[in-house]
Amino acid sequence: MPTVGCGGEVRGNDQSGNELVSPPKSNLFVGGQNGTWFEVGQFPLLYQVSLSSDSYTRLDPVLSGGTVWGGGYNGSQVLVSGWGTDDHSFGPYVCLYEGASVVARGSLDDYGNAASWSGGDVFSASYNGEEWLLSGLGSGVLPAYGNRSSNHMALGTFTGSKFTDLSSLVPEQQDAILYTNAWNGRYWLVGGGYMSAGVLFTFDGNKIVDLTARIQEAVKSFASVQALAWNGEYWLIGGIGFLAEYDGRNFTDLTQQLTRSLSMPAFYAVNAIAWNDGTWMIGGGVPIAQVNSGNAWLVGYGTAGFVNLSPSLPSYVTNDNTVSSILGITASNGIWILGGYSNTHGLLLTYHAGRVTDYSTLVSQFTYVDWVLASSS
Repeated sequence: MPTVGCGGEVRGNDQSGNELVSPPKSNLFVGGQNGTWFEVGQFPLLYQVSLSSDSYTRLDPVLSGGTVWGGGYNGSQVLVSGWGTDDHSFGPYVCLYEGASVVARGSLDDYGNAASWSGGDVFSASYNGEEWLLSGLGSGVLPAYGNRSSNHMALGTFTGSKFTDLSSLVPEQQDAILYTNAWNGRYWLVGGGYMSAGVLFTFDGNKIVDLTARIQEAVKSFASVQALAWNGEYWLIGGIGFLAEYDGRNFTDLTQQLTRSLSMPAFYAVNAIAWNDGTWMIGGGVPIAQVNSGNAWLVGYGTAGFVNLSPSLPSYVTNDNTVSSILGITASNGIWILGGYSNTHGLLLTYHAGRVTDYSTLVSQFTYVDWVLASSS
């Protein structure tokens, strides 16, 4: 069991009792929540974790209620996003950190007109060198969508001091969530949807290009987009029941290859994709923010194809009586860092050279680890 020391730090041991692989020394941000998604009593959790000292410092992006869904890194600052409450606002928030110091904090309403986002969530953020693109769910009135408050896909930019709502630009608008976005040096790729309904588009800061019909034609099982990432040459795009590659011109369906590598009748959802040192790491299981049955899984993907890494996960994560999922992946110093949950307990794992080391005792207060990010700040 971990022991609580002064200054909010916790020290613990590998949960499996194994000798630890030397962990990365970069700062690790771990976000999520305690309590069940969308039920009374949930509250956000954000830790700055040092795996090298097996310790954490708790940060508080909002005062009470809600969750940490995601965020991004711009080389010096970490933006944390989600849903929460504070003294005077309720709904989507952002919190900008330099190290453990807060640079900016507040609901989107604090930075500009965010009425269409009211009551919603910021699920994802990425930086283009000048501003952040935020995507998620809005629950207010969006005139381009209807004249009543309703759930809809939400999009906006944030400079660190100013928020601009772009939700009216979203194509294929529906009662759904824009779960993910990333920048490749020329444009953002943005994806989302809900369950069997998916949406995918690019945004260069001025113009939206809707790719939904094109990916639907190439990927027959295309559904809600949960994760995407760029490796300098092409995108990997994954979601509920599918995985695809996109080179800027053509889509290639990788779903059957992934399914065969896992030897599973269905992999349910791709929730996390990351690139590092010439290799992809892909993880999934039960989709984020959904309470269903299923097991976490993990694969590597490179020039040799897909390699099933799921057997290296702790047995308590993959046994038949467990509901589990990998929800976030990041990398530092050649070591993969994984976040997720197993039943009602948050997961924090590292993977290196075929071996998983379990740091989940550090996140014992988490019900879900929704997001992990390694930064140098």
